[in-house]
Amino acid sequence: MKRVKLYGYEECPYCQELKEHYEKNNINFTYVDIENKDNKAEFEKIMEIGKTDSVPIVLVNKTILSPEISFKSIDEAFKLTKKFLND
Repeated sequence: MKRVKLYGYEECPYCQELKEHYEKNNINFTYVDIENKDNKAEFEKIMEIGKTDSVPIVLVNKTILSPEISFKSIDEAFKLTKKFLND
């Protein structure tokens, strides 16, 4: 089963926009609030691997989609998520 994790925080408009895209399109995902101290170590590891400290970061199975590296817009992040889910 393909898995999607979205790393972000509630005040981030880009994170919320991508979250809405997933919800409207029935994409099952886990939202990881990076401001929750329990998620700090996991987020730090993803930032290191994804070579970014920007959000939203998306993990589709073992593929990390990072802003400005993998995608330039929320629409592009959504399309890439769908592509990796269908591969």
